[in-house]
Amino acid sequence: MKLTKPQRAALHAKYGGKCAYCGCELPKKWHADHIKAVVREFKLVKKGSVWKSQSTGIVKNPHLETLGNLNPSCPQCNSYKHSGSLENFRTQLSKQVERARKSSANFRFAEKYGQVIVCESSIVFYFERFNND
Repeated sequence: MKLTKPQRAALHAKYGGKCAYCGCELPKKWHADHIKAVVREFKLVKKGSVWKSQSTGIVKNPHLETLGNLNPSCPQCNSYKHSGSLENFRTQLSKQVERARKSSANFRFAEKYGQVIVCESSIVFYFERFNND
């Protein structure tokens, strides 16, 4: 779905110029995230000795290509959410500390010396608290 400039401006303003998920100020190159994924079809194409994915242009859920199904997102949140649901995104985010402890000696060492303080809390997206702030 190609947004017009007025549509993109309205989407940017939806949460006061902030990412709908983490609440950071949207960078210059922010993303329009599909809340419910449209899921684009890709194929692998060999370019020289490297295989790359390339869009076929086919959208598996075209009925979800609506303005109401879009949220403004920072690239990091949109990339991490990928084509998952909001609940899957929330679940994956809630596992980050556990994963860091398991796989990162640097994280464990920083935590040991008080450089990292973990605050156990439920994941609440910015757009869920936006109207309450």
